[in-house]
Amino acid sequence: MGKKVVKVLSFALLLGAITTSSAFAGKEPSGVMIHKDAIGGSVLSNMPGAVYATPEEQALQSQQASFEALLPNLKNNGLNAAAAERHYDTENNPILIGYWNPNECGAKKKDTYARHTIGELHNSSGSKYLLSYGSATWYNTSGKNALPYRNGSSTTGQTTVDVKMNINFTIRDVDKNKSSTIKRNDFGPNQCPGSRYVKVIADLDKTVFKDLHGNTSDGVFYSRTWVPLENWNP
Repeated sequence: MGKKVVKVLSFALLLGAITTSSAFAGKEPSGVMIHKDAIGGSVLSNMPGAVYATPEEQALQSQQASFEALLPNLKNNGLNAAAAERHYDTENNPILIGYWNPNECGAKKKDTYARHTIGELHNSSGSKYLLSYGSATWYNTSGKNALPYRNGSSTTGQTTVDVKMNINFTIRDVDKNKSSTIKRNDFGPNQCPGSRYVKVIADLDKTVFKDLHGNTSDGVFYSRTWVPLENWNP
């Protein structure tokens, strides 16, 4: 009888870690939380097993972010046909990492997918950085900024970390030619195969989005990101 009770409690604790939030006021939710961005994509908070950047890594990344400004601009000002063309580093073969997200990738499917590190690899002061072009949208007013790369969070057995949590990355609104360096502290959007979300390379806090783009009503803008890498996984 004692063993049976232990098994039931163990299962309940495991289930609770995935689906519920803390009952104690003032504490962060303990389970995976699903948010929706401005174009309907899912963004997941509190992913289990997240790997975080150290304060030293964060300081280096803030310093290296200045190199993003030296890269060629692609301001879509209507004067240069080549510059006006939209280039998207699109994910065509996303990585299945878990089963936290009901129905977004198909009826009765909970599939959650991560993005390969698609784009152009750069090396700066011994560190690797990824330059990618794609869409940015917004989903919250709580200071959360999400990137869809693997972080070791998985219920499928893989524990690879492509991009750490709390890294400092730079995002630029290409049309406005304005950038901001912010922290990655969430995961998303879910990279459902064949969906419009595979073009989204960042999901932002509403204030960050508005500061870069000038409004939030558009919901999405064309962007580029400069992201420090642990693993280049093209």
